[in-house]
Amino acid sequence: MSRIHSNARKAAVALAALLVWLLVGAATVQFAAAAKKKHTAQAGTASKAHSTTRGRAASSSARGRSATSRANYAAPHAHIVQREAVIEEISDRLKEPAPHAISYLGSLEGFYSQLAAYEQARRAGIVAGAGTVAGTGSDARSGPLSTVRVLQWGDSHTAADMFTGEARRVFQSEFGDGGVGYLYAGHPFPGYHILGSTASQSSGWATAGNKFQQLTDGEALGMGGIRISTERAGETVSLDTPCSTLDLQYLQQPGGGSLRFTDNGSNATMIQTGAAATTDPTANQSATEAAVPVSTGIEPGVFHYTCTPGEHHFELTTQDSASVTLFGWVATQPGVTWECLGINGAVAPLILRWNQNLFTDYLRANQPALVVLAYGTNEAASAAFDEATYRQSLFNILTTIRQVAPDASVLFVGPPDRSIGGRRSWRTFTGTDSVIAVQRDVCRQFGCAYWDQRQRMGGLGAMQRWVYAGWAQPDHTHFTGDGYRALADALVSDLMAGYQAYKERHSAPTVSALQGENDGIARSRP
Repeated sequence: MSRIHSNARKAAVALAALLVWLLVGAATVQFAAAAKKKHTAQAGTASKAHSTTRGRAASSSARGRSATSRANYAAPHAHIVQREAVIEEISDRLKEPAPHAISYLGSLEGFYSQLAAYEQARRAGIVAGAGTVAGTGSDARSGPLSTVRVLQWGDSHTAADMFTGEARRVFQSEFGDGGVGYLYAGHPFPGYHILGSTASQSSGWATAGNKFQQLTDGEALGMGGIRISTERAGETVSLDTPCSTLDLQYLQQPGGGSLRFTDNGSNATMIQTGAAATTDPTANQSATEAAVPVSTGIEPGVFHYTCTPGEHHFELTTQDSASVTLFGWVATQPGVTWECLGINGAVAPLILRWNQNLFTDYLRANQPALVVLAYGTNEAASAAFDEATYRQSLFNILTTIRQVAPDASVLFVGPPDRSIGGRRSWRTFTGTDSVIAVQRDVCRQFGCAYWDQRQRMGGLGAMQRWVYAGWAQPDHTHFTGDGYRALADALVSDLMAGYQAYKERHSAPTVSALQGENDGIARSRP
């Protein structure tokens, strides 16, 4: 009897899925297909200047990139059985690794190599641990086999840490919890939260980096594009998270103030953020006069602290009325990470507007195994989008990454599908086509991997079904927690399928070789 009930339920779900397809899906696909054929007829002329502000969806019609390719459909009315059928359909599509989901997979060999070396070392029990040392340098770091780091820069799809948080959870469940990794200092903008941590700041801090029209090129924004600053004594920033190694990234600047650092209320340490000074040998002075100090300007500051593994409450307190600028924390422990460096409304070329000396110094010091760039939604919505300008920007970004992190692989995550319209009528947005085409071509030329997120979620027009399933927001651009988690699971699944193929092609390094490598690293440290 239970088998009959089970079969009946399956039949009902299948019938509901068929009805959904006929009533909603078929129309969507039909219009999307027509849109795909027609949208190549572009109208209007795009500006040559690339804007870093998030364009409104309506701006797409101004440049004509979607004016001739609109697939109209009505906003759906949810029915629980039909919704369950759509969820099952999407889940079935995503749950198994998709063949060739990652283009140019061979470019991830470096990442897979580091992951395999770490995995072998972990099994052999030779992954480096941590002691309890504080200092303002990076010399005391654990060996390269201690933490394999994935750093993801992106827009609002990244900033929410729903996608990256799920990728981190799945990745760490397989290879070990390497901590949350990079976090912006304090609570720099509303809604900012990194899963696995709690952060706070007092009211006297000001945020910069997320208001793009107020930015000047070359602004000091560290590795993640966000800073918080104050000139008041007694202002605080705190972080609660498990780790065995902590870095604080701050701006070392002339006249910089001092900070008091504590761990669980003890181990108080003073951090001086004033820039180092040199002496001017040409200054007129007698043998008994003090040397004349000369400021070296702004520099990347790092406070390094290693501690007992476990939960920690870290707190910073400004000590004087002097300028203090904080960029972020890096909280790690032996394992793997998937870190979140997202800013709402961001576009990839925004990275080039940050102070490149600070950005490259921090990137070099953090030694990622994999760099993920997840952009495209805001570029596609911008009336100022220009393919040639965008292509050159991506080349410049990738050139910088290759120069300062040559051992890191690069994976570009393309934009998801989206729709534009209003409450009663939505239309498939094809403006992302040109963005995806440029991203994919640059990855091909530069030797980077590419994950076509839109294709993975079902292709052009898929957003409508995701909204119907409750996996995308009513704005038809962003996702719900379930949606972001499903996409992250799909990406990690595709990455791990590639990793399994890598391991089958390569013999794993021997334990003795890894032990010798670690011994060599230990001997070379001061």
